[in-house]
Amino acid sequence: MSIDTVASEIERLADATGGIVGLAATQLATGRHIGHREDELFPTASVIKLPLLVTLYEDAIAGRIDLSERVVYREGTKVAGSGVLQYLDDGLDPTLRDLSVLMMSVSDNTATDLLFDRVGKTRIEATMDRLGLSSTRVPFDIRAMLMELVDMDHSKPGGYDELRTRLRQSAGGGGRSMIPDQADRTTPADMSRLLELIESRSILDADACTAIIELMKRSQSGTRIPGLLPKGTVVAHKTGSYRRLRNDVGIVYAPNGPYVIALFARELARDNVDDDGALARISLAVYEEFAG
Repeated sequence: MSIDTVASEIERLADATGGIVGLAATQLATGRHIGHREDELFPTASVIKLPLLVTLYEDAIAGRIDLSERVVYREGTKVAGSGVLQYLDDGLDPTLRDLSVLMMSVSDNTATDLLFDRVGKTRIEATMDRLGLSSTRVPFDIRAMLMELVDMDHSKPGGYDELRTRLRQSAGGGGRSMIPDQADRTTPADMSRLLELIESRSILDADACTAIIELMKRSQSGTRIPGLLPKGTVVAHKTGSYRRLRNDVGIVYAPNGPYVIALFARELARDNVDDDGALARISLAVYEEFAG
């Protein structure tokens, strides 16, 4: 199948979602590329955890932090939504490395915000700028992102129980978290390029890139990018989701070599598991083009 043919198929699949879909995918050995709205802004949801992780490792290499440093988890720091740390007892003291494992494997929001507190949003943006990924911007940590979504005031402390309830009810109008140029945001092209830099060991150092990839391989989500790929296909990826928004970015280790893929969808017609299937079909079309 030609690139033009697969691009037409992806456009058809994207249109069927009823939303706005962006895609950037590159086969690393050949440079073959597929793009669809790849330079448009999309809210990241939890995909922002990948730029945070890259910045965390950059700080560790520079000696600004130690990944074995321990951070005390307190009841007042827990964040609703995905993850398990919010359900554990006050006083636990995981290392920064432990928090990164939770962040990437189960998309733990509390672990993520503890890392946000340690690294800082401005540092993430500075790192992305230095890598030429200037579309990636981080106005919110995860707590603020979710509170925006349900019309809560994130300038005030606390609010965990109300946030948890309002998220379950899909309350609120979405706030700035639903507006591409005001949310934590990026483009498919930016995230595809970041993944390419990681897989080629062109940033940080080789050990750090390998560590990031191994963390991404531990993702407990088997939908979207890996959803319809042949059984046993190794995928290192990070998803992101909230209301009518589904994202996934990753590295697929195809039989003839790896490719990177950044898949974003917003303003979907539905907000249910069918959306994961729609993105999985787009991912399969990319796989069949690059691995065929």
